Amino acid sequence: MIHYISPERLTIERVGEIITKNMRLALSEESVERITRCRRYLDDKISECDHPIYGITTGFGSLCNISIDTQDLSTLQENLVKSHACGCGEKVDPMIVKIMLLTKIMSLSFGNSGVQLSTVQRLVDFFNDDVLPVIYQLGSLGASGDLAPLANMCLPLLGLGEVLYKGKIRPAAEVLE
Repeated sequence: MIHYISPERLTIERVGEIITKNMRLALSEESVERITRCRRYLDDKISECDHPIYGITTGFGSLCNISIDTQDLSTLQENLVKSHACGCGEKVDPMIVKIMLLTKIMSLSFGNSGVQLSTVQRLVDFFNDDVLPVIYQLGSLGASGDLAPLANMCLPLLGLGEVLYKGKIRPAAEVLE
């Protein structure tokens, strides 16, 4: 069975059904269009804008006045994920990690973040192939406390960190090969 990710809101019951029935995910055409449209908007804004865009063409926090060269924007985002992946303690239960992947895919599919379609598709692949990032229960940054867990969830997108795959914790780079 396939659940198509769309702008339709998920209920807790539907999340339970997706997880317990081991459903596969696919992005709906509408979600693909929304993600693509927002990314195109961001790329256009970056190329046309003559002033800094916080967190996109600048550093973060106290580095908000530091402009980042266009060729270094990807490195900025990668370094942000690496620096925030500072969780520790017990590992989050794999079923919860799978739910985290589902809800992150869902939130990105609304097309409001500027994320690349390939990033969302890779998260869908992780979900469908049971490539579950190792996420730790302790360690939070930011007001909501979700930056460290989300950074650990996204490290494998960069070929970093570890994943639970076929019952074993393995380096993400190894599984991505």
